[in-house]
Amino acid sequence: MLLGSMFLLLLVIYSDAQIKKKFEGKRWQLPAKVYAQPLVLAEGKALTPTRLRQELQLLGYRKAVKASRAGDYENYGDYFYIHVRSFKFWDEGIPAREVAFSLQSGKVEQLKDHVNGQSLQYVRLDPLLIGQFYPNHQEDRLLVQLSEIPESLKQALIVTEDQGFYEHYGVSLKGIARAAWHNVNNDGRAHGGSTITQQLVKNYFLTRERSLWRKFREAIMAVNLEFRYEKDEILQAYFNEVFFGQERNRAIHGVGLASQYYFDKPVSDLTISQSALLVAILKGPSSFNPYKNPQNALERRNLVLKLMNQQGAITDDEYQDQLRTSLAVVKKPKLRLSQVPAFMDLVKRQLKQNYSDEELNSEGLRIFTTLDPVAQRYMEKQLAKAIGKVESSRVIKENTLQTAVIITEASTGKIIAFAGDRKEGYSGFNRAIDAKRQIGSVIKPFVVAAALEENENLQLNKVLNDSPISIRQRDGSDWKPKNYDNKFHGSVTIFESLSKSYNIPMVKLSQETGVNKVANFIESLGAKNVRALDALPLGVLELSPLELTELYQVLASNGLKIKPSSIEAVTDNEGELLQRYPVEAERVIDELHSYLLKANLVEVTKTGTAKRLRQRIPWTNFAGKTGTTNDLKDSWFAGFSDEHLGVVWVGRDDNKASNITGSSAALPVFIDIFEGINTQSLKLGYNSEIEWQRVDLNSGKLAGDGCKRTESIPFKYGKGPTERAKCEL
Repeated sequence: MLLGSMFLLLLVIYSDAQIKKKFEGKRWQLPAKVYAQPLVLAEGKALTPTRLRQELQLLGYRKAVKASRAGDYENYGDYFYIHVRSFKFWDEGIPAREVAFSLQSGKVEQLKDHVNGQSLQYVRLDPLLIGQFYPNHQEDRLLVQLSEIPESLKQALIVTEDQGFYEHYGVSLKGIARAAWHNVNNDGRAHGGSTITQQLVKNYFLTRERSLWRKFREAIMAVNLEFRYEKDEILQAYFNEVFFGQERNRAIHGVGLASQYYFDKPVSDLTISQSALLVAILKGPSSFNPYKNPQNALERRNLVLKLMNQQGAITDDEYQDQLRTSLAVVKKPKLRLSQVPAFMDLVKRQLKQNYSDEELNSEGLRIFTTLDPVAQRYMEKQLAKAIGKVESSRVIKENTLQTAVIITEASTGKIIAFAGDRKEGYSGFNRAIDAKRQIGSVIKPFVVAAALEENENLQLNKVLNDSPISIRQRDGSDWKPKNYDNKFHGSVTIFESLSKSYNIPMVKLSQETGVNKVANFIESLGAKNVRALDALPLGVLELSPLELTELYQVLASNGLKIKPSSIEAVTDNEGELLQRYPVEAERVIDELHSYLLKANLVEVTKTGTAKRLRQRIPWTNFAGKTGTTNDLKDSWFAGFSDEHLGVVWVGRDDNKASNITGSSAALPVFIDIFEGINTQSLKLGYNSEIEWQRVDLNSGKLAGDGCKRTESIPFKYGKGPTERAKCEL
C-alpha cells in the first residue's frame, strides 16, 4: 500500500513537471510560412486585366455577381471591385476592405474605397503562401485566441464532447460510467468517456497506444492540468491542438487552420453550421471528411446541431435554419502551396545566415519574399516546352537537356522568378545555385568594362586587329585562340567585336589591359576565385546561374553592385518585425561606362549574336549577350530591359557536348519566356555627357562618304573621333 502511494506520488510529481515544462514553454512547433510578394494596386501603375485575373486566381479570390465577403471580386469589362482580405505584413496590418478601380490602357485608374468613395494611394492584396519550413512531423496550425473563436464553435464542442467540462476536474466519473454502460449494452462499438482535458493530454503529451497504463497516466495528467490552469486556457489549447485531417503531407491542426482550409475564412467568421461541421470532423477526420465522404459529414454535422439544440445552445428556429444549409466547404482548399522548391531552397540558404533550422521549423516565423507568383507560374509553364523545342530543332534526344532560369528586377536585384530544372515543381538538384559551368562569351562585356575603367581615354571605336595570335603559356606551349566561325575579320572596333562576339579582339583587349586587372575587376563585381588566365575573355570562368546573375545585375542597374535577393523581411509569429533585408548598392562601374556598355549590348540584340530577340519581340528593347563554351557544351544568355534581368543556362547534367550555342538554345528559351512577361523597354535616354557619332567600323573614324560598314556609337562627350574616314566611293 505504501509502495503504491509512493509510486502514485512520484507519478503525479513527474507528470506535473512534464506539464509545466511543455505547457508553459513553447507549446507548439510552428513552421515558418513563406509568402510571395503581394500585388500592389496604385494609381497609374501598369497592370493588365489578364495579369490581375491571374493573380486573383492564384490567391483563391472568387469571382461573384455580388462580392459580399472578403475574398470575392466583381469584374465588368475594365471595372474591378475587390473585397480585399485582411493581412498583417511586416510593416503594417491591413484590414479587409472593399476597393474599386478601372484598368484603362493597361494602367490602374480611379482607385478608391468602395464604401466611402475616398481616393486611395495604393492597396496591397494579401500575398500568396508559397511554402513552409516544416518541423519533422509535418504539423501545421494557425494559432488563435479563445476570444477569436465564436460561441457557436465552443458550444458545439462542449455539448458534443464534454457537457460537464466546466464542472469536472479533468476526469468525469459520469462520462466513464456512461461509456462503460454503452460498451456493455450496445452493438460492440467502443464509446469513449474522455473529457476535453483528457483528449488534450492524449494528443499533446502521450502516444496513441491503447492500454490501461496509458489511460491511467492520461487521467493523472488531466487532473494535474486542471489543477494548474484555468478552464479557458485548456479550451484554447485544445482548439489549437486538435487534428482535422491531412493535406498531402501536411497535418492540419487547430481550428484556425481548419477554418481557412475548409471554408476560406477566419475562425471568427464561422457560421453555426460550419462550427458544427468542424466538430463533426473531429470524430474521425477521414470518416467524416466533407470532400471524400460528404454524406457521412452531413449526417454527423446534423447530429451536432441536434445536440446543440437539445442543450439550448441554439434555438429551434436556428436549428431548423442551419439544417437546411449545405456543407458549404470551398471547392478547392486554399492551403495548396505553389510548388517552387528551387526558390524555397534559395530562401532557406539565405535565411540560414541569420536563423537556425530549429528557428525556421518551430518558431512560426513569417518570411516575406520577392517572388512574383504570376511571373513564376508563367515561366514554369514555358520552360519544359521551350527546352523541348530546342531539342527538336537541334535534333537532340528528348529529355537530354536541362536548364536554370533566374529573373530579377533590373534596378533592385529582387528575384521574381527562379527555376533550377526544366520540370515544374522539381525538388532535386538545384542547378540555378549549384551547377557551376564555364560561362563562355557572356564574360566579354566585363572585359570591355575592365578596359574602360582602367583607361579613361579608351572608347568603343578603338580598333583591334582580328588576326592570328599566339600566346606562350607557362608550360611552354603556345595558345592560339580562334573565332567561333574560324575566320579572321581584320580591323574591327571594340563595339563590333562585342556585338558579333569575336574572340581574338577580346583576348587582345584583355592582354592590353592586363589579365590580372581584368580578373581583379570581375572579382570586384561579385565573382569569387577568378583566375588570371589568358583564356579568361573566352569564358573559362565557371559560375552558377545565380553567380552570373550577380555579375549582370551590375550592368542592369547602371553600374551598381547589388546582390540578387529573395527576402524582403522576417517577422515573428505575432507579426513583429525581426529583420529587414534592404537593397544595398555600391557603384563599381562608372555611370558613363555603364551607358556605353548598355548601348553596345543593345546592338547585340539588333544586329549581333542575339538579333533573333529583336526579330521575335520587336516591341521591347533589350540589351543582352549570348554565351557558348568549348565543344558546344553550355549555352547561356543574359538579357535585360528597363524592368527585368533574365539569365538562362541550358546544357546537360553529364557535361557532354550538346551541339548548342547561346543563340540556338538559351536565347530561344529567354525569348519564349519574355514573350509573355510584360516588361518595360530599355531606354538609354539622353545624357548630356554622352554624344553619338556615326563611325566607320573599319577605321574607327567618323564615317565619310562611301563608307559601307558604319554604325552609330556612343562616346563620352568630347572623346569621339574628329578625323573622317576616307572610304572609296
